[in-house]
Amino acid sequence: MPLRHLFVDMNAFFASVEQQHDATLRDRPVAVIPTDAPTTACIAASYEAKAFGVKTGTPVWAARKLCPRIVFKVADHRRYVTMHNRVVEAVNRVLPIDSVRSIDEVAIRLTGAERAPAAAKRAGEAIKRAIRELCGACMRCSIGAGPNALLAKVAADMRKPDGLTILADPDLPVALYRLPLTDFPGVGPRMERRLKLYGIFTTEQFCQAPMRVLSDVWGSKVMGERWFRVLRGEDVPDAPTRRQTVGHSHVLPPDLRTGAGAFGVLMRMVHKAAARLRKMNYWCGAISVGATFLGTERGDSDWWGDGTRVPRCRDTPALVTAATQLWERRPRDHGAPFKVGTVLSDLVPARSATPSLFEEDRQAEEISDAMDDVNAEFGASVIHLGAMWGMQDAAPTRIAFTQIPDFDRRVN
Repeated sequence: MPLRHLFVDMNAFFASVEQQHDATLRDRPVAVIPTDAPTTACIAASYEAKAFGVKTGTPVWAARKLCPRIVFKVADHRRYVTMHNRVVEAVNRVLPIDSVRSIDEVAIRLTGAERAPAAAKRAGEAIKRAIRELCGACMRCSIGAGPNALLAKVAADMRKPDGLTILADPDLPVALYRLPLTDFPGVGPRMERRLKLYGIFTTEQFCQAPMRVLSDVWGSKVMGERWFRVLRGEDVPDAPTRRQTVGHSHVLPPDLRTGAGAFGVLMRMVHKAAARLRKMNYWCGAISVGATFLGTERGDSDWWGDGTRVPRCRDTPALVTAATQLWERRPRDHGAPFKVGTVLSDLVPARSATPSLFEEDRQAEEISDAMDDVNAEFGASVIHLGAMWGMQDAAPTRIAFTQIPDFDRRVN
């Protein structure tokens, strides 16, 4: 079967960007954290830190125990987006990008003579050179080529850091069989347990499983057929998707871990989510808010969340009102708030939404549009509702693992 896809995965992207930016961090264990607080967790780690067992999700206190020499850097999201854009430019100099999968991953569709294994290898090597030249020596990547997008991603994960793996006949089955089941995107610990319940303990058994068995494992004939075909190297197109939610959450810095501070940041999250909703040209029919409350010094926590339906809307005043009412129902005996967030759901495109007939609702929409226009022209949060007073600079844009952070001033 021919090679059809090339997948580029930047290695330890956020930590590598910090090492590229600051030469004193090179060859040292580095972890990126969302905020400068001992109760937070690492969101990225350099390979020097990973060698000590530090990884994404490791609490700061635990990372210090594992690696006393570790350096913590508070995330600089604009710096990461700038580097992402350089990576995209570098890859495009060699081959046109088919899709940006995340801030540190891009996919390329191979055509014609590019599908030959030798040509794919040359293209991968050229991409590595282009990234080094444009982005810097610290910016390494692993590249995989395969007959479909999933297997190309699996190939990129096979050799890290700085690997280049070509999954082509006749080596494809042998190369896959030695992998653990959880090396396949979409097969996490829970799905691995389900596979084992159906007698699938190895990747060889996974690849040879009948379509009927895979359908039973996933509880879906569509998914079963998809996995059956993908594991055999077929190029199965992605199913079309529709935006389901818009949300924002934020870990509170120590000085805002109060009721008033948490409420102000929550209102900031609602403003951002509402502005994003309008930018996407969607309307929502429900809103939920949530918070994590710290229980002990070791980071034990309690989570609370609540939601409500709202008349189909896109304006900030209506969503702020609904979120405020939900926040008033929060428990008062859970300790200090640590994290807050909001999610807008039941989304429909504007073309499918029916605007309100009430003048008050239409005025609220016009006010929201005017806020967006002023903020786009004069700076983020120049105009906002009083509920987020004093929090204009709180909750800066965070790393988005599946999408590129949006620094549009209407949103931020």
